[in-house]
Amino acid sequence: MDVEIRLEPGRAAPKVLILTGEMNETVAELARRLSAVESRFLAGRRGDEVLLLDPAQVRRIYAQGQQVLARTEGETVLLKNRLYELEERLAGGPFLRVSHGELVNFDHVRSLDLSMAGTISLRLDNGDAAFVSRRNMGRIKSYLGI
Repeated sequence: MDVEIRLEPGRAAPKVLILTGEMNETVAELARRLSAVESRFLAGRRGDEVLLLDPAQVRRIYAQGQQVLARTEGETVLLKNRLYELEERLAGGPFLRVSHGELVNFDHVRSLDLSMAGTISLRLDNGDAAFVSRRNMGRIKSYLGI
């Protein structure tokens, strides 16, 4: 594989062009990896302050009204992204959609309450609770191996 870097004064963001004779799995994987390269932080707002959140520290991300909020150990931060965008961005990690309006970081789930018929209540390490909708029950049970 040849790699060429061309400098273009005035260009604000890098552009990657893949030239190939045929589409194959190697090229598709390369394109996928290049597309996934993004900042590892989530940008959130608290008043006039922009905060960079490490996704590993975020317990849950949820929609409330027209806003998307991220809950960390001790605070709630407003995010600019839509929930589906964050779900795509965080795919393949510990974040799973548990309901229409919520993603949960399963690295911070401490217990599950199965006592309510037809639902699972998740207790997070910061004291928050989240409920798994019936639609997402199978995926969560599969992820947890139960």
